[in-house]
Amino acid sequence: MPLLELHIPQSRQAALGVILIANLGLLATERQRQCIRLLALQGVMLGILPLVGDSAPITWHLLILTLVFLFIKAVALPYFLQRSHAGLPQTPPLTPYLGYNRCVLAGCFGCAFSLWLAARLPVPANPLFLVFFAPAVTTVLTGLLLIVTRRKILTQVMGYLVLENGIYLLGVPLARHDAAWLELSILLDIFVGVFIMVIAIKHLN
Repeated sequence: MPLLELHIPQSRQAALGVILIANLGLLATERQRQCIRLLALQGVMLGILPLVGDSAPITWHLLILTLVFLFIKAVALPYFLQRSHAGLPQTPPLTPYLGYNRCVLAGCFGCAFSLWLAARLPVPANPLFLVFFAPAVTTVLTGLLLIVTRRKILTQVMGYLVLENGIYLLGVPLARHDAAWLELSILLDIFVGVFIMVIAIKHLN
């Protein structure tokens, strides 16, 4: 089943589009406050994805897990990042090792490669997996780019969060059938929250 033949609800298209735009925004800037806002926006989109565009019923268990995930991604982690940013020495933005233009270009190439790869995958048991594959791989590659090209540790931590968002995207098609994926994602986010608090305590720069 070709990717273009899959019916994708407009709500999911919009959410995935915002996630991809946020990826490019993160690659195009080093201003940490703006990066934190983009991460929060990406977290909101990720949180609502399991609840929209699926015919399967929404269970109370899934709804509660989604609300917890939204709170962590859109409220708690951005708050900890803001606190860490405020406690660190204020220095001007540092140009990435590749430069902003090359980072954005690499992100665009990553998106094109992800689409090419998705078009050549065999049809899985759940065709919806193909819908999320390209955005997920693009988000993972964006996170890796942020980790290896940025010079500030807080921005590198945000790169890890973006990478984790991409891993979470791969499991969205399973969310209504197996909520364990959401539970594992919440555990990963808690781990990152502890990591960010350690940075705040140690005042690393």
